[in-house]
Amino acid sequence: MINVIPKPRVAVEEEGFYELSSGVVSFSYDERLGNMRQCIACSLGVKSVETGEPDIRFIYTEKVKVEEYLLKVTEEGIRVYASDYSGAFYALITLKQLIDDENKIPCCKISDRPLYSWRGMQLDESRHFFGAETVRKLLDFMAMYKLNRFHWHLTDDQGWRIEIKKHPLLTEIGSKRKGSQLHHWGSLDMSHVPVEGYYTQDEIKQIIAYAKARGIEIIPEIDFPAHCASALAAYNNLACREIDCEVPDFFGEKIPESRGMKNWNRTLCLGKDEVISFAYDVIDEVAELFPFAYFHVGGDEAPTGEWKKCDKCQSRMKTEGLKNETELQGWFTNKLNAYLKTQGKIMIGWNEVLAAKKIDADVVAQYWTPLKDKNVNKHLKNGGEVILSNHKYFYFDMLHSYCTVKGTYYYEPKKAGIKSKYDNSVLGVEGENWTEWTDTAEELFFKMCNRGLALAECGWSRSRDYADFIERLQENKPLLDKMGIYYGEDWLTLSKSKKKKKKAAKKLGLDSKAYDGEYEISIAK
Repeated sequence: MINVIPKPRVAVEEEGFYELSSGVVSFSYDERLGNMRQCIACSLGVKSVETGEPDIRFIYTEKVKVEEYLLKVTEEGIRVYASDYSGAFYALITLKQLIDDENKIPCCKISDRPLYSWRGMQLDESRHFFGAETVRKLLDFMAMYKLNRFHWHLTDDQGWRIEIKKHPLLTEIGSKRKGSQLHHWGSLDMSHVPVEGYYTQDEIKQIIAYAKARGIEIIPEIDFPAHCASALAAYNNLACREIDCEVPDFFGEKIPESRGMKNWNRTLCLGKDEVISFAYDVIDEVAELFPFAYFHVGGDEAPTGEWKKCDKCQSRMKTEGLKNETELQGWFTNKLNAYLKTQGKIMIGWNEVLAAKKIDADVVAQYWTPLKDKNVNKHLKNGGEVILSNHKYFYFDMLHSYCTVKGTYYYEPKKAGIKSKYDNSVLGVEGENWTEWTDTAEELFFKMCNRGLALAECGWSRSRDYADFIERLQENKPLLDKMGIYYGEDWLTLSKSKKKKKKAAKKLGLDSKAYDGEYEISIAK
């Protein structure tokens, strides 16, 4: 059996094996495919040399599409046919999954290409900062399973994680908070352990290069105009009410309500020209860092209360002929989109931005909301494009019993209410890793791994068989072990009864507060 994830489009196993020398691969290649020495090192993880009879022949051909590859393994050697670096890389990734402990590869013929061009994974580093080592491990995981878009959520209320040289207080103040809310949205328990950290621009460049060598493009997300509390802590002039505030140590409304805080969920002031200038400054520096064409501005969950009471915002609405605060956000979104175009960027926003009705058609909507959004089909009708991250199927921070491996695996756009005639306007699928209740790399990979493998096959393979997938998943676990990816063997979902939860945890010999936020306990390997 060819135990490859995601499942190749066409794969035929033949008799015999080809054996690679340990640690060394000889090869020949066409320069139009790019740096094949780097390609071999990043995929097979071995030292590559060009002398002697080649183990692998890389052959450039225009007969296959971008990311597509043809792979032939015979007892005499390996041939890879591709038209770009990514296609050649994916052929080697397939080889990596086929190599046994004796460095033998079964003879086979494989013709393969992805279903979607966008096969993404997101990481939220605002709520908890993981650092470069964990990000590289996540990128290695993505590369091994042909995921090609890393959505990097770098700013939010609880922390600003990217250096902006023109506005240094964003990291000097905005990257630090005094503690964290614990367990779950309704909890009043707090940790008073400080959380801090951010990436310098040089560190960002290094990670971008690391990803690029693995066929992965990185999309930064800088949230505007909501989820900006860390920016307001650094520069209170960006708010409607210029009051001193700290970077929040809470994630939901329960903590601020318990502290008697009113109007705690605040936004940027859209009536101030200095806010527009600030957003442009940030875009300038971030757009220059990230070479990929896409730039995410968030735009979700923006409360309108501040704008309703702000004279400057109301004046802006009158000047621009805007009927309400939703249209005010739409005006701001289109203004950001126009500026991003001057930087050669395509704007992505969460699907809430479509509520303004007059959003530019070239904005890409990332569709996450649990309920069907009629504005998405209207956007598609106007020529827009979407990325699918629907909550029940792609929010990997959620319970495994809610966002199941099988649900992710069998996802189709019609489950989000998207009409089949718009299938060509779906760029692809993306899994989200929000980290309010995730503060270690081990827990991150536990929550993400198996559903991430299902995501990889959902985004790549047109024909899917869940039982076959689970069998291949089991065969891939030794490879995950070698990569140091913690996946867990099983999951137990408990009722919200504390008594039952503690009893079950005790029986398993586990900490009763493990995964307390959603009452989910990992049964470790």
